Amino acid sequence: MDFNLSQEQQLLHDTVWKFTKKEWEPKTIEIDESNRFPMWLWERFRELGWCGLMIPKEYGGAGLSLLDTCIAIEAATHAGADVGSALAWASHLSIGSIPLLVCGNEQQKKKYLPKLASGEWMSCFMLTEPNVGSDATGVETTAVREGDYYIINGTKTFITNAPTADVGMLMASTDRSKGAKGLTAFMVDMHAPGVTIGEPFDKIGPRGSEQAEVHFDNVRVPVEDRILEEGEGFIKVGVQNLEYERTCLTSIWTGTLGYNVDLAANYAKERKQFGKPIIQYAQIRERIAQMKMEYDICKLLMYKAASKKDSGEQAPLEATEFKVFVGQCGIRSASEAIQIFGGYGLIKDYKIERSLRDAKLGQIGAGTEQMLMEIIARITTGTRSLTI
Repeated sequence: MDFNLSQEQQLLHDTVWKFTKKEWEPKTIEIDESNRFPMWLWERFRELGWCGLMIPKEYGGAGLSLLDTCIAIEAATHAGADVGSALAWASHLSIGSIPLLVCGNEQQKKKYLPKLASGEWMSCFMLTEPNVGSDATGVETTAVREGDYYIINGTKTFITNAPTADVGMLMASTDRSKGAKGLTAFMVDMHAPGVTIGEPFDKIGPRGSEQAEVHFDNVRVPVEDRILEEGEGFIKVGVQNLEYERTCLTSIWTGTLGYNVDLAANYAKERKQFGKPIIQYAQIRERIAQMKMEYDICKLLMYKAASKKDSGEQAPLEATEFKVFVGQCGIRSASEAIQIFGGYGLIKDYKIERSLRDAKLGQIGAGTEQMLMEIIARITTGTRSLTI
């Protein structure tokens, strides 16, 4: 097993790192305060060819692996990119594109993937509802077939990229009596008549991405935009997509762990108390050492989960362990870094306080920590291979 990056992967990492340090990181306070995704950043991604990293070259993408994509995202946040705008980017790359790539037919791929790869269209994934979070069996949004169309009614919430997306993958029930087995996936035009998108939620973090409610009022979706057959939306699309989501999106917070280490170590070298830099105090060095070890462990979990998916295998345990552990480390790392900064850690100009605000979503999004711990336990004990 080789833990060294290939020459191509190292070049990708370094390119993203340099771009972030030069153009992205200097504007993160402004991005955070705006509570909006910066469209100038999306235009730069388009210019750089970074909107379709995992989409095959035949559809206009870069044809990179999941591991390559995780390396790029981790490099961005380690270099100081804010979690919010990285989340918008990663959501488009993963849950906004991969389900179509994995489960769509050739006609659907030709229709959507080139525009997703070029960044002409931004995408989103719509599963969560006001009354439905971890329990997908309770989806209330309905899709009723009428001839060559499905009529969609319902509400989705906490949808990342909803205010900026042009298209989205929607999970709706075509047979509510069947629970999760009655869910069907559709590609939906976010500008279609009957689609109403609410104002972005005002969150404590990650504020550089936009999440909002999406309302569907008799929205007509062509049958040709249904992904797979009725009832296969969650079983075949959703479950596999969650493994990509938990791996790809978690790489965002992995990079932030490295950023926290760098900020804390650099500050500790400069800050003097009692006549010497605080880095010379054992308690400070121990905190930084613990943060660094957890960051390195999280990177190894990232490599393991992504590599297994790239090999064509399912990775429910690996992706879930990665997601849970990074979520736990994110809170600890940010808290320890702020402690090292002292009072300055609470001031926005020092940038470290944002890490703590951003870290909490890492324990909630793509499955709460409590639900995912249950999945790990059930897989480990063989009581049930639960992969939601």
